[in-house]
Amino acid sequence: MQSEIKKLNLITISLVLLAISLGYWQDWLSLFQLWNDSYDYTHGFLVFFVTIWLLYTKRDEVLKLQPNRWWIFLPALIITASAHLLAKAADVKTVATLSLPCFLIFSGLLLYGKQFFIKVVPTLALLYFALPVWDDIAPLLQRITVFTNQFLLGIFDIPAVIRDLYITIPQGTFFVAGGCSGSRYLLVAMFIANVYGILYLQDIRRSLMLFSISIFFSMLANWVRVFGIIYAGYQTDMKSSLVNDHEVYGWVIFALVCLLPLFISAHFIEKNAAKGNPEEEEADSTNHTTYRPPFRSNAVLVGVTLFTLLFSPAWLFTLSSTTESEPTNAAHFQALPVGDQNWKGPLIKDMDWKPSFHNTDLSTNGVYINETGESLQLSINWYFEQHQGKELVYFNNLLFDEKQWGLISNSSIRLSTTSELKVAETLLKKKNTESYVLIRHWYQVGGFIAETNIEAKVLGAFSKLAGDESGGLIAIAKYCNSTQECNADNAALDSLSQFVAKHFTSKI
Repeated sequence: MQSEIKKLNLITISLVLLAISLGYWQDWLSLFQLWNDSYDYTHGFLVFFVTIWLLYTKRDEVLKLQPNRWWIFLPALIITASAHLLAKAADVKTVATLSLPCFLIFSGLLLYGKQFFIKVVPTLALLYFALPVWDDIAPLLQRITVFTNQFLLGIFDIPAVIRDLYITIPQGTFFVAGGCSGSRYLLVAMFIANVYGILYLQDIRRSLMLFSISIFFSMLANWVRVFGIIYAGYQTDMKSSLVNDHEVYGWVIFALVCLLPLFISAHFIEKNAAKGNPEEEEADSTNHTTYRPPFRSNAVLVGVTLFTLLFSPAWLFTLSSTTESEPTNAAHFQALPVGDQNWKGPLIKDMDWKPSFHNTDLSTNGVYINETGESLQLSINWYFEQHQGKELVYFNNLLFDEKQWGLISNSSIRLSTTSELKVAETLLKKKNTESYVLIRHWYQVGGFIAETNIEAKVLGAFSKLAGDESGGLIAIAKYCNSTQECNADNAALDSLSQFVAKHFTSKI
């Protein structure tokens, strides 16, 4: 009976791993590139190979697992596959890579239930320490590091002025950058504590105790590291090599201040750890003697699991093939919309303000004039196809040049077109002058209008899945000599906004 279970598990696990490896090879490659290039995630390879090694040491236990369905994780697997599909369509790498261990964990829980949760999930969860989901803790750790070093400088009677993340002493200024937050030391310490808990500790309470200790000592190590650099600069008049090159020094401090006391603490915690769980062993023994694998029903469940896992890659592959075989028809975007009875234009003219969008397929500006002589500028920045580095919502894409313009206000308004649509309105002042510009702007994604970056990303994902990767920023500008003039009468701005919104919505 054991040989039948092992054979069934070997086939099942091989198929699931093959689906996750080959179906999501681009996401794995992206993750490996992150570990190779990123300062904060260089420990990713260590996490990955240690996780594989731990799973290899558990191979006999894994192959003896008895199929025991937890159907509640089928919706979780479907949600993860859907989130991955949307993330790939919206080009959000963090969500796409975060889904990888979720696929492994949810598939195992669906197929093997509680046994998988107890024996395998803690090991697979180690992968989360190598995923780019920890960046948001860096600013908090930076603040804590500055506060702690302010306290230490006071103890050692070193005069210092603290401004935001800058620590200024008489000899010079230190900036507590993201790399000084200690986030990578924190991740490595938490990872080591969890590995130790998996190998040597037998219960969650003691593992959590060691995990908490690892957090404290890793943060302490970083505080000592940063203070040591500042102290070296203070004593040597900023001539110490530590001021500019402290990579090796950082890991030495980490080993002495964090790893050494962490392993000492682990030794004392392990002394009192239970050596096994008789109830669990007894339950396992009972299950092994009474279980007969339901091959047909298990085959159906494996098929459902594989179908769910390959749902996202299959859709993306089909979409990619369709996009390559059907070139984008961009003819109607080659010119600005022709004015109607209320507006004459467009007149091609250089203006003071224009957005800065990178790698656009179309970037153009024109002026429209109404019957009363009011003139407004229309700016279009459009992408027919989007991919990494060439996308509508991108950190380098700016509504205005901050060197030339200062932000006065930013608000949300509604356009009265065929339906109530919200767009953004921004008031800028040109630096060193009394010139102002009021900008009505929105993202046009497929046949939809999006006001914010998040809305544009989400709508762009759905639009891409429907076979349309196009999208752009539409902006209408009114130039003024004062804020009162900009806000006085915007009937013309409303009229042109409605005309342009209808035009693009109907054309796409």
